Amino acid sequence: MTSVLNLDNEPEFQLGGPAYRLMQRLGLIRPGTPSILRRFVAFLLLTWVPLLILALIEGSALGPTPQESLLLDFATYARFFLAIPLLFLSEVTVGPRLRMAGRQFLDGHFIREDDLPAFAAAVARIRQRREALLPEVVMVGLAFLGAWFLAIESWTATGPALTWRSGGPESLLGLSLAGLWYYLIAVPLLQFFVSRWLWRLIIWSLFLFELSRLDLRLIPTHPDRAAGLGFLGGAHLSLGIFPFAFSCVLSANLAFQIYFGGAPIESFKLLFLVYLVVMVLLILGPLLIFTPKLARARRQGMREYSLLANDYNRAFHQKWVVGPPPDDEPLLGSGDIQSLADLGNSFGFIRDMKIFPFSQQQILQIAIVASLPGLPLIFLVMPVMELLNLLAGALL
Repeated sequence: MTSVLNLDNEPEFQLGGPAYRLMQRLGLIRPGTPSILRRFVAFLLLTWVPLLILALIEGSALGPTPQESLLLDFATYARFFLAIPLLFLSEVTVGPRLRMAGRQFLDGHFIREDDLPAFAAAVARIRQRREALLPEVVMVGLAFLGAWFLAIESWTATGPALTWRSGGPESLLGLSLAGLWYYLIAVPLLQFFVSRWLWRLIIWSLFLFELSRLDLRLIPTHPDRAAGLGFLGGAHLSLGIFPFAFSCVLSANLAFQIYFGGAPIESFKLLFLVYLVVMVLLILGPLLIFTPKLARARRQGMREYSLLANDYNRAFHQKWVVGPPPDDEPLLGSGDIQSLADLGNSFGFIRDMKIFPFSQQQILQIAIVASLPGLPLIFLVMPVMELLNLLAGALL
């Protein structure tokens, strides 16, 4: 079994791919190390540093208004100094967790012997999809288009249109040189790395879909209340680093509009609610692939253990109630009573079994992680002492 998913040969979801190999050739990734700091510095040299130099030349580093000042743009800091490092860091946190989750299908004996070739083929397709050139070429094209149409500031702006990216009437596309670099280089690079991770999530979801079509050896009485698949919910908690990174950018953009633009925080309630729902679905939604199989396992377990309970309870009733009870076996301390209780507990596990391999607590954890970067927004609309008094009143 261990040769099907060989961990020594790095069958992970985040490592590899055309862009990864390109960064290796350029020396940005050294053999045997993730080279997170090296890649982060190189990314800043391609994005933030040119933006700052061009803004200094054009006089928009600190412009006449906050909206026209690059150095006061909170979202730009969050985008290039927080989001990208978190995406690079995720390669050493998320990837191994997903790899271990994939391996647990083998170690937990969920895969039947007859399905081992199908499992091996599913693992091989992970590598094929990860190494494919076409998806990353498409990502590059989408990143260039997304820089113009999918940037956060294009669908959250409530203030004036004039920004540090704006150019004069005779400028190309109405953008400054810093604005051109922003939309042609900086944001496309960022969105490429984001879309690259979305593709990794799709690869993982396709892998789970293929496993859900196998005749898995599920355990309806498993104490995780998910027939033994509860480890998937724990593995997907590591994906919370992505909504956290995205929330840093979104919250920074909203903070700028609230602090400098005077936008009311209440106007972003719907946006924030939609964001939380989308993030929870994005992180835990792929696990719903197993819902039909878990529902079927629950129905089958209920039927089988119900029949078993019928037989056992009738035998117990006949032996100890209808009687006469055996003379050589006292009722007090009889193993029959403990077995009856154990059978009831097993039936209770099946009755309480979930049809999705994650818990309500894990849903809440993802929502909390996605909300954390937005908490400082409260300090923009409520004085610190007033907030502390409010918290003290709630605790006392």
